Amino acid sequence: MRVSIGSRVEQMYGIKIRDTFQIRDVYRIRTADASYCLKSYVFPEDEVRFITRILSYMDEHGFTRGQKVYPTLEQSSYMTHDGVSYTLTNWVDGQRPVFAMKIDLKNGVRTLAKFHSIAEGFPSAEAPVARIRYSGLNHEVSEYKQLLSQYKNSEHLAALCEEVLGYLHQPKVLEAVDAEQKASAFVHGDYNYPNLMKDKRGKLHLIDFDNSSLHARMKDLSHILHRNFVWNGAEMLRWIDYYQRYRQLSSSDLSLLHALLSAPYHVVRNIRIGGIRLAKRVIPTLAHMNKYQRELRALL
Repeated sequence: MRVSIGSRVEQMYGIKIRDTFQIRDVYRIRTADASYCLKSYVFPEDEVRFITRILSYMDEHGFTRGQKVYPTLEQSSYMTHDGVSYTLTNWVDGQRPVFAMKIDLKNGVRTLAKFHSIAEGFPSAEAPVARIRYSGLNHEVSEYKQLLSQYKNSEHLAALCEEVLGYLHQPKVLEAVDAEQKASAFVHGDYNYPNLMKDKRGKLHLIDFDNSSLHARMKDLSHILHRNFVWNGAEMLRWIDYYQRYRQLSSSDLSLLHALLSAPYHVVRNIRIGGIRLAKRVIPTLAHMNKYQRELRALL
């Protein structure tokens, strides 16, 4: 007889479920005295263990804005059911922040800086090879260039990717990546408002660490800037200054950030989501792109 997911959770965690509610790939599970988040993963088990270890590491180092991983009765950080891995964490009540509101964006950038302040020292022996990504920046930008070269109206962005590849080989950028690797730094991997929850007190909590890896922390900062200030270097500079109120960046960090922000991330993202038609709305003119590049040079 096939065991239901609810029965499996009760068996593995020793809890009595009152009710469950499914939201995409997660279940909200309620007992008489608590609410939990049961999340499924499509990754190999070593990567699921890595994700749970990241969450536990954050908790151990005093970062209270991540989710707490509950172990099974056998002290495993995850369980399996029908060949799928699941984690049980606390459920964060609240709503997604709205980064169009300045107060929420300030909270998001401040929380990121605080997260990055503890996001180092991870035991690299506990990370699977697939989650160690310090050396992957060149490959990522090369893929951007290859994709953009296929379309006539994005040829100037393919040329920009060639410039970015040059930036990534500059001594200060290489120094920044090397420093992050020596620090055993890690990233959230998809830091933006859909993966944050604002509780009743206005505090932000990080959720969904599916894309976490050992990587340069400037990847997170460049991601939130790309997503919220498309081709707007002046605004990006303002928010980088705000981030630095809570975590100071070195000159080599800023050089790496300059390289990452120079890449046409948002155009590539839109092509991958909906093709070149969707991407047309975020393809800058050559003049706009040059203005953006001039603004970013203030980081160097």
